[in-house]
Amino acid sequence: MACLSDETLIAYNEGSLGAIESSQARDHLLLCPYCRRSAAAFRALDMILSTPTLHTPPARLIPQVMSRLYPAAARITSIAAVIAASFVFLVSWIYIYFDFSGSSLIQALRLTASGTSSWLADVIKGISAIYDGAQAVSKALGALLRFLLPAPLGAIAAGIAIFALSGLLALTWFRPRLKRLNAKRP
Repeated sequence: MACLSDETLIAYNEGSLGAIESSQARDHLLLCPYCRRSAAAFRALDMILSTPTLHTPPARLIPQVMSRLYPAAARITSIAAVIAASFVFLVSWIYIYFDFSGSSLIQALRLTASGTSSWLADVIKGISAIYDGAQAVSKALGALLRFLLPAPLGAIAAGIAIFALSGLLALTWFRPRLKRLNAKRP
């Protein structure tokens, strides 16, 4: 019988041969010392490749790689975006919570914004528009909850919805960062 090919020996070691071919290869390996050595070499190579040795990179190389993977500009812009979004959320929440729509301060700001054409006027108009939109959504959700649920259950449902939404946003924000941190660990 002719010696087994390298492909057959690899397939035998992996266990991907059929029953008949596997038994023929096993019988041949019992008789042929050359094929037994080759099969043992493939098994050893498979063991080496399945458990690679991890080497720590030189300390001077780590900052260069990290600066290429995570440029500083992206971090600065994302931090600025988070700060801006937090500011808009905080201002909107304060307006909704304290209901400043009838306040003379908000009315004065709106009148000032309509008479000027500076960036401050645009900011005031933007905050006012966010407030109006958030107030409309809040009133619509409140009316819907009052219609669907009694008062205590409505407050609980609103709290659960806000908690779930904030958890979803936090998970969306932190999951890629956690994956990157886990990928860095050896």
